[in-house]
Formats: sequence, structure tokens, C-alpha cells
Amino acid sequence: MLKTTLAGLRAHKLRLLLTSLAIALGVGFIVGTFVLTDTMQAGFTQKFAAAADRIDAAVLPVSDEKTGTAEPLSDTVLRKIRALDGVRDAQGLVRGTAALIGKDGKAAGDFPTGGISVPEGSLNRVSITSGSAPKTPTEAVLDENTAKTRDFKVGDTVTVLDSRNAGHRFTLVGLFDTGLDQQLAYTGGVGFTTGTARTMTGEKGYQEIDVAAAEGVSQETVRDSVAAALGAGYQVKTGERYADDLVKVNGADNGFITVGLLLFGLVAMFVAALVIYNTFNILIAQRTREMALLRCIGATRGQVFGSIVLESAVVGLVSSVLGLLLGYGLGAGALAVLISVGAPVPSATAALAPRTIVLALLVGLVVTVGAALLPARSATKVAPIAALRSQIDE
Repeated sequence: MLKTTLAGLRAHKLRLLLTSLAIALGVGFIVGTFVLTDTMQAGFTQKFAAAADRIDAAVLPVSDEKTGTAEPLSDTVLRKIRALDGVRDAQGLVRGTAALIGKDGKAAGDFPTGGISVPEGSLNRVSITSGSAPKTPTEAVLDENTAKTRDFKVGDTVTVLDSRNAGHRFTLVGLFDTGLDQQLAYTGGVGFTTGTARTMTGEKGYQEIDVAAAEGVSQETVRDSVAAALGAGYQVKTGERYADDLVKVNGADNGFITVGLLLFGLVAMFVAALVIYNTFNILIAQRTREMALLRCIGATRGQVFGSIVLESAVVGLVSSVLGLLLGYGLGAGALAVLISVGAPVPSATAALAPRTIVLALLVGLVVTVGAALLPARSATKVAPIAALRSQIDE
């Protein structure tokens, strides 16, 4: 029966291909959805989280329940963290306002540009796209969009107002990408060394402290160590958890996109299942004489049933592989179209996760075999005497 089934499939390649088309389209839609959303999520995480994977723990102040504001983290807290065993480095991040003056002598933009610190070393999460990070108090970096709209380039001298509206001149040594930071993308940003950032913004403490663990120390271990040393009143997160939170808070969580697209994929799979069911019903009706001849030469009902299920499994496997290739192409194509029309999605290579491959093969096989079970059961009811008929009733 196995040889007979495989020989039948080889003899009817076109039938196999046409039968596979419906399920391949359904699988392709689901795979394309995951390829698109996985690629977007990976790009968003990398782009917005600003290399948050470089940190092992993040310390944040807790907001007051009544006022909704949080006291900045002090130098005392920073020194306490740096003194802990298992901590290789810790850097405080400063953020405030530092108004950039355009070449026309007026403040750039409708709102003051944001002033941020650019730490030195491995904990620098600012993505410098041109030039270098500031290393001295007289150097600064500017976000790419503001530099473009205000006609600044690396090497220019820029004027920035401090918290008392006094002007300071800096050499522009680099440009940086704001990622998906909505605030900096809206106001623009100027980056300084940590000390200069505190002077320019007037901030007395740090908005956040990033921690790098010593070699061989896990994120969970350094998080617990920092949390125990600081006590209550602080949020301490692992770098991985903090990166995920940054993406979600800034609207880059595409879970709702995945759910929406998968609904269409499920509808496509449901339609494909109906098509497969009807297709196998038609095929079995056309092969009544063949089934009856098999029964005449000794095939049991179980063997006939198994041959139909085996055929459906082969169809499902072929369909799933085709759908996997089709879905990857659809996902990559959709991503390219979104980028070409200027949609706010990251440029990245289409990602095909192992989970997507397994899901594609599993869904294709389960749906195809499941849709063929009833027709296969009907095939077992074909009586051997049907082989003697000169014409098959339809």
C-alpha cells in the first residue's frame, strides 16, 4: 500500500501541486505574518532600546503616588552601586532641556531641544551615526534630523542655552540616531559629556543608572545585589527586562499587529481546510474503481484509510514547505514596501525564526491531514464489487 500510494503521487504530480496550492497560501500568510512582525520587533528592540542589551541592570527612581514625579538618583546612589562586588561599571544618565540656537540666531524648533548625557565606555547606549561621541566639556553631538533641518554638520560650532538661558558654544563632533524615542524625535536632542549635561540642563541627579556586571556575573545576580544594597524606593530591572519595557512604553510593541494579521491567516487556513476537504472528496469519488480494485486484491479498510491519510500527509508536507518559502517572500516583500513608502519601521533583514518553521510545518500537516480524515473514512466504505461496474455513478 505504501508503494502504491507513493506511485500514485508520482503519477499525478499536477494533481498534487494543485491540491497543495490552497494550503500553501494559508501557511504562507501565517509565515509571512511572523516574518514581518518578528523582523519589525527585532528592529524596534535594537533601534529604540538604544543598545539596552549592553547593560545588565537598570536602576530607576520610583514616582510619588500623589504628585506622579520622581526624585532624581543622587551621586551617593551611584557611588554605592559602583562599590558593590560583581559590578564592573555604573553610569548615571542625565536628561533635561538644552535649547539649541539655529544659524538664524533663534531657538531651533517650537520647543527646546532635549539635553542628554553620553556616557563613555561600554554603557554608552547613544547610537552615534557620524563622527564620534563627546569626550571633552566643549564637545557636543546633535541628532541627525535636527542637524539636517538646521543645516549643521560635523565640525561646525553650535550654540546651546543652559538652564539659565546663558549661551555656550560647542564643537559638533558627531551625529546620533534618536531611534524611536518619541520625545527626542519631536524636540530634537543635544548630547554632552555627563558633567556638561548636568551643567547645561540644571539637573541635580540622574534619571537612570545603568549597571554593567563583572565577568561571570548574571543579570539576575547583579540586579538582586543592587536591589539589596539600595533598599526600598528604587526600581531595579535586568537589562533584558528593561529593554522590553522600553519598546512597549514607546509604542513599538507589535503584538496587536501580529494578532490582527494572524486572524487573516487563520481565516485563510480555514478556507484552505474546506478546499482540501472538498478536493479529497472529489478525488476519492474519481478513484472509486481504484479503491475497489485494491479491496479486490486484498487491501483492508485500514490500509485504504491509511493510504489516503499518507497521501494527505505528503500533500501537507509539500504544501507547508511551499508555504514556508512563499511566506518568507511575502514577509520580506511587505517589509520592503513599508520601508519604501516611508513607514516608521526599522530597516532590517527579514527574520525566519525556528518557531516559525516548526509552526508552518505543523499547521500545514495538521490542517491537511485533519481535512482529509472524513474523505478517507468514506473511502473505506467502497465495496470491492464497485470494481466490476462499467460506469461509476457520480
